[in-house]
Amino acid sequence: MMRIFLIALVGFAAYKGYQHLQRPSVSVEPLLDRPYLVVYGRESCSVTRRTLRDLNDARVRYRFESVDDDAVADVLHERMRGMGLDTRRYYLPVVDLNNTITVRPENEQLIRNAKALSL
Repeated sequence: MMRIFLIALVGFAAYKGYQHLQRPSVSVEPLLDRPYLVVYGRESCSVTRRTLRDLNDARVRYRFESVDDDAVADVLHERMRGMGLDTRRYYLPVVDLNNTITVRPENEQLIRNAKALSL
């Protein structure tokens, strides 16, 4: 029983050490010097399409970037890692609202936050 406990303890410590190494080590600079909203996703993703439709209906200004473009995906992943977010697997859309990245946000809250920034 003691052996199982020690193995579990060592495994937990190793996992926590790995998590510590994955923490952001650099600050992520905003994309623009004014309020902005960037939606990263795929045109074939129904959730991304719904988010874009809701933003359009609410007349919120945004920029759409396709993660199918390798250069866009690289920039997104670098920004996500810089904010301590996992890039191995994540849901779409990913939204950058004024240097705050959210994975698959609630559309109503996103619209409220964007309108608060006068977007």
